[in-house]
Amino acid sequence: MKRWNFFSGLTIILCLLMVLGGFSVWTTQALTTDLKQQIAGNFDTLRALRELRSSSTRLNALSLTETNPQVLANHLNTYEHERALMLKDLEIVKRTSPTPAERELAARLEALLGDYLAGFDRLFSAPSSDPARFAEQQNRLAAKAGEIAEVSTQIVKLNEDAIFARRDRAVARGQQANYVALGLVLMSLGIYVYTSYRLTQGVYQPLIRLRDAIIGLREKKFSEFVPVEGGEEIGQIAATFNAMAVDLRAFIDEKDGRVVAANRLSRAIIEALPKPVYIVDNDLHVTLMNPRAEHLSAGLGVPGALPSWVRQRVDHAAALGQDLVGDDIHNAIEVDYDDPEHGPMKVSFIPQVFRMTTDLGVPEGWAIMLMNVTNLRRLDAAKTKAISTLGHEVKTPVTGIRMTLHLLLEEKIGPLNADQRELIESGRDDCERLLAVLQSLLELARLESGRAALHLDPVPVDALLAQAQAMHGSLVGNHGRELVVEPPPSGAPSVRADSIHAVRVLGNFVSNAVKYGRADTPITLRTAARADGYVRFSIINQSERALTEAEQAKVFEPFYRRAGEKAEGSGLGLTIAREIAALQGGRIGVWSQDGWVEFYLDLKSLPA
Repeated sequence: MKRWNFFSGLTIILCLLMVLGGFSVWTTQALTTDLKQQIAGNFDTLRALRELRSSSTRLNALSLTETNPQVLANHLNTYEHERALMLKDLEIVKRTSPTPAERELAARLEALLGDYLAGFDRLFSAPSSDPARFAEQQNRLAAKAGEIAEVSTQIVKLNEDAIFARRDRAVARGQQANYVALGLVLMSLGIYVYTSYRLTQGVYQPLIRLRDAIIGLREKKFSEFVPVEGGEEIGQIAATFNAMAVDLRAFIDEKDGRVVAANRLSRAIIEALPKPVYIVDNDLHVTLMNPRAEHLSAGLGVPGALPSWVRQRVDHAAALGQDLVGDDIHNAIEVDYDDPEHGPMKVSFIPQVFRMTTDLGVPEGWAIMLMNVTNLRRLDAAKTKAISTLGHEVKTPVTGIRMTLHLLLEEKIGPLNADQRELIESGRDDCERLLAVLQSLLELARLESGRAALHLDPVPVDALLAQAQAMHGSLVGNHGRELVVEPPPSGAPSVRADSIHAVRVLGNFVSNAVKYGRADTPITLRTAARADGYVRFSIINQSERALTEAEQAKVFEPFYRRAGEKAEGSGLGLTIAREIAALQGGRIGVWSQDGWVEFYLDLKSLPA
């Protein structure tokens, strides 16, 4: 039924528009026809009369002012030309004279023009030698010319009157057309208003009620139904919606118990966790926290809220669009905490940030669990201090022993036999290796304690590559291999780094590639800009034996050596490289597959 209302209303409006358009076309066609007739009749008559009078004026100026009959014969060709034009214009005037008055004047004009041209024929064919008679003939022709002009003026007057009459008729017809068009427009407007009102009452109002019912359904007001009006489409929609509301209410009633039970279980699990847990929405407003989180926020002076350093961690996860998890002790945050039972104390946490989503994958907030690593951090600090102390305590006697062995080898206190020299050289070499290990241990301790000073500056990628090639290319060449430095990608951004220490990390990768790589194969230094805001510097090398997953996970641990490897070294180089990368806000890693090994250093890129 509503479909028929739409169709009938639009059909009536379409018919009115077609009538209005047809009437406008008919009126325009009629006015165009009148204009064509006016141009074809009156305008052609006026133009012919103007040309005829112009020809008459030229003949009068040429012949009637001449006093010598003999000279007049020289203008015969001009006369013949003007005569032909005048006769042609006369035919046009006769053809375009539709009314009796115009035809009568045209006949009179024809007679006058005949006499006028006959007088000229006589004047040109047999000019009189008598000046008085010649002048008399000229006077008669001038009189005829005046009569012709008078009759022409009368014809012009009739044509002008006809033009004005047609203009008045066209104006009147145009006004009538305007009145009719205005009436049709007003009629169309009235039908449109009436149709729109009926359609609004029949369609829009039920849709408003349906919208209100949907809003109520969203607010879980299942008792509000849409009135069913008739068996039309809207009524069918309303009936279907009401049935859906009944089914949804039954479904919600069935699920409410399960939701309540699941919610209680989730709360029980969160509250039972021995670590502070926060649940926040997308605006970082706390929606749930367990008792340990409540005690922590209260001890930090922000009861019921998310601590600022945790908020910063969540902001970082949101910027990266991923979870932030890990157990790196260097990411721990130390805070001053006023414990209700033990009083003021320093506590170290590593926030674990997880993204929460709905079943449809829509982000719903964040879950944060704080890992208390206070004891681990203390142990790490104690380890670093112990290594530093041991290194300093052992370094001094080892240096003394080294100097003693060097003096003995120089034989300044007496000659050595072959066996003595061999034993002392072996001790010297072991002492040198021990001293190198102590140096590495001391440097590792400085890096872990944060006492190593790095100068972070913007460094162009190509400059860093050139520096790495200059410092380590000779090492590769001395082992019969080639260091291939690939050009950086076009538009690669600068990185924030300490160039000396960054090149040192790359040098450590190059040294490992030389030690463990396949001979006679190149070592590649490659760069790539990453979408996560880092630039990756990779040392790619072919290896005799690829690293397994377990070996890749342990390769950066202190003193780690892969089983079966005989290369020399302290086993601390990659560990030191990891600490240098962390101090620069970067990261390192390894990737091995199909005989290829890639060690990489990621440095933060700077905006262009």
